[in-house]
Amino acid sequence: MKLIYVAGKGGVGKSVTSAATAIWTASQGKDTLAFSMDPAHSLSDIFDVDIGSQPRAISDHLYAFEPDIAEEARGFFRRYKNIFTALFGLFEVEVKPEDFGNMPGVSELIFMDKLNDIFVEKKYEYVVIDSAPTAMVLPLLQLPSITTGFVTRMLGMRNKWIGVLNLLESGFGDSILKEIRTMRVKAETMRNALIDPETASITVVTIPEKAAVEESRRLIETVESHGVHVSSIVINHVIRECDCQFCQRKMASQTSYIQELQNNYADKRIAILPDYGAEVKGDGLMQVAQDLYEKGQISI
Repeated sequence: MKLIYVAGKGGVGKSVTSAATAIWTASQGKDTLAFSMDPAHSLSDIFDVDIGSQPRAISDHLYAFEPDIAEEARGFFRRYKNIFTALFGLFEVEVKPEDFGNMPGVSELIFMDKLNDIFVEKKYEYVVIDSAPTAMVLPLLQLPSITTGFVTRMLGMRNKWIGVLNLLESGFGDSILKEIRTMRVKAETMRNALIDPETASITVVTIPEKAAVEESRRLIETVESHGVHVSSIVINHVIRECDCQFCQRKMASQTSYIQELQNNYADKRIAILPDYGAEVKGDGLMQVAQDLYEKGQISI
């Protein structure tokens, strides 16, 4: 299985790039899942179908999945019930499973857990991950060290506290350790997959404007500081040739940012996508796929 992770600032065309990439690999006869890790799902609108909360067949070899965060949160809460019972009980806080998914940082854990299930199942040849604008790849990379530290501290307190927890409820303390170990193994599995260039690739999508270029630079630096190589950059919404004064000024501005990206990231494949003049969805995605992959700007 190959993971293709698409990241970038909100509004730059990540979801369109993700969908077009999934369409391309599926058109090559590869079973492909387009997997949304953005709680504000966009794939249904882009594919122009109602995907739902289970993987749905879109066309030959192509499937899409937009996990229902509330539904997944309930399942996640049940899976790690003892951890959260102890954690929230420590602060005398009652959290209902249906509210759990709205807590800060929880969606990253939930999507990591679900992506691990898909990765371990190996049902698809490609999984194209449409990330959240917050670049959820970073929590995926950081989570193993967080959970490992937590486990180490818990094990260090084992003799002192686990017995006490077991007295409160038979096996309660041991169940907490078991759940933490499970979470750590999943986090390490996904991190190891992301840092393996044979298993995963990361594409950063941006537009030729200052804020987007700066955020892309920070994203690339942070991701690569964790040992993950960004293989390609997609520069989206580039103005086509036009003689009007507005477009000429816009093109001059965009050209400077395009050259900056090309100079700074000569080690990466850089693709340029035009502004298509309208919302890209449905059948229009194949044109994007062809512009990216058939023309050889970037490769899978």
